[in-house]
Amino acid sequence: MGRAATRPDKRLFMALLRETSREVGVQLGDSQAEEFWLYLQELLEWNRTVNLTAITAPPDIVIKHFVDSLTPLPYFAPPTSLLDVGAGAGFPGIPLKIAAPHLRICLVESQRRKVSFLKHIIRTLNLRNATVIHSRVEDLPPQDPSFTTVISRAFRRLEPLLDAVSPLLSPGHTLIAMLGPTTAGDHRRFRELASAHGLQLDSLIPIELPRSRGGRTLAFFQKASCYDSQVP
Repeated sequence: MGRAATRPDKRLFMALLRETSREVGVQLGDSQAEEFWLYLQELLEWNRTVNLTAITAPPDIVIKHFVDSLTPLPYFAPPTSLLDVGAGAGFPGIPLKIAAPHLRICLVESQRRKVSFLKHIIRTLNLRNATVIHSRVEDLPPQDPSFTTVISRAFRRLEPLLDAVSPLLSPGHTLIAMLGPTTAGDHRRFRELASAHGLQLDSLIPIELPRSRGGRTLAFFQKASCYDSQVP
């Protein structure tokens, strides 16, 4: 039922990863490519018994998971700390950590078996300053100042994401929402939703994944400062 994976070919994997990551503006070094190769193998192995992803063809994993997770990187100055809510099998947090090793990341996931995989992959890749929290997003303490940026690829719709995440943001902190393709009408609604949640919509960036693997919209929000919300 979608679990049988094609045996990956390392040479083809490396070539595809390097080429498609460059297409979205990210240059990977040799050691980083090797980490992605190990990540792929562990993901496929665990997926035999744990429902981590329905995408099992290695080329699709490269583009739809790994490279897709990297798409925000060229559009923001990498923060010192990143909170990935609804991390699932580690997307986008783990690929971002591999590509930007200086990041301090925390992955939030509610399903215990996925939490076990996330802890395993962090140990396997020897990722420093990377932690996992077994929790629902709604149960996290509000306005944790230790994380300057919150990111999520787990929500199909913006409103439930803002409901869950806006309380976590301190003034001046950033939310990056990785959404599907959007329209001008969606963008007007996003601005209304942002204002209702005490946020400012800074930018909307349309992305086309390599090899015609689909589109995405990156939405960048900032938590309004107290004086921003005051009426003159």
